[in-house]
Parts: sequence; structure tokens; C-alpha cells
Amino acid sequence: EIEKLIPTLEDASVLLNVLPTYATGQRLCSYVSIITGPSRTADIELTTVLGVHGPNELHVVLMDNGRSAMRDDPDFREALYCIRCGSCLNTCPVYQILDGDYGHVYLGGIGAVWTYFTRGKEDAAGAAWACTDCRRCTVECPLEIDVPKMVEELRARLVESGLQPNSVRAMTENIKNAGSPYPTGLGTSEM
Repeated sequence: EIEKLIPTLEDASVLLNVLPTYATGQRLCSYVSIITGPSRTADIELTTVLGVHGPNELHVVLMDNGRSAMRDDPDFREALYCIRCGSCLNTCPVYQILDGDYGHVYLGGIGAVWTYFTRGKEDAAGAAWACTDCRRCTVECPLEIDVPKMVEELRARLVESGLQPNSVRAMTENIKNAGSPYPTGLGTSEM
């Protein structure tokens, strides 16, 4: 699966320096592929010839998988900057408590956002409501992606679609009806 396309090797070198440092603590990642096109050689009378030592053509099939919709949505565009280093997951208390069972293919709060675009709002709902909004992910992210802000917007969209947990629905009704998140009579005492 292709996760990112980088236009130049110079741009890629920046990513290649940041990613392993935050992902594995190593100097180089082993899961990076560099594709530059059909092979070229100037060995034959200093004339550039294509395909002598490899393919004449290169075909790359790219799957959008919700990325265009994310790019076009100003509330979620920032999620495309994620380099999948995992720094947010290493510091996330929910991820630690759930022992990694926090999301689908994409994990954590950022995973809730990605899941919303790649699999739909129903699949994103569980992870979106699990986030505690502690902001540790943003502090640890090498790109300072504001994941809690996106999760908050995602929750608002889930509420509009009726996809909030019953506890949140009940709390919202209590606030509307009684001006308090607590059920009537709870938290009051007779003196």
C-alpha cells in the first residue's frame, strides 16, 4: 500500500530523517520504497536508454481511499500530514489501557479520523468517543497535529448523525432539560 507520495528525493530525505526517529528510534526505516520510474542507463555510447536493466514502463495504481475528501475538508485536512510514526499511540492513555485495541486499521484518535474517511462514520464512532482529549498526542507528535481538535469535530458530526453513545445522549438531554449533565436529583443533598 502506498501511504505517501513525495515529489522529490530532497523532500523525501526530510521525511526519512523524521520518521525513524519518532517511530522506531533508529536511523533508518526498513519500510520505505523509492520508485523513480523505468530504469535508465547511459552506458551505451553515452546515450540514455530506458529499460536496459529493468522495466521499460512503470505503472503505479493509486487508491484514493477517502484521501481526496479529507484533503477537501478543512476540518480534517491536517490528518494527511500524519507520517504514521506512532508517537501519539506511545503516549495515549486510552491506547495503553485498551492494549492496542483502539481503532481499526488506523489506530488511536488520528485513527478515528482516518477511519471516518476510509470506512465510514459507523466504524469511526467507537474510537472517536474513546479519546479523552488529554492532548498528549499533539504534544508528542513531531508534526504537532491537533488530533483532539479533529476528534471534537468528528464527534460533532457523529452527534448530527445520531451516532453517539447512550450515555452521551442522556447527558445531552439532561443539560437541555435541567441545565446539568446529571440526572435530576443526583448530586443534590438535603441539609
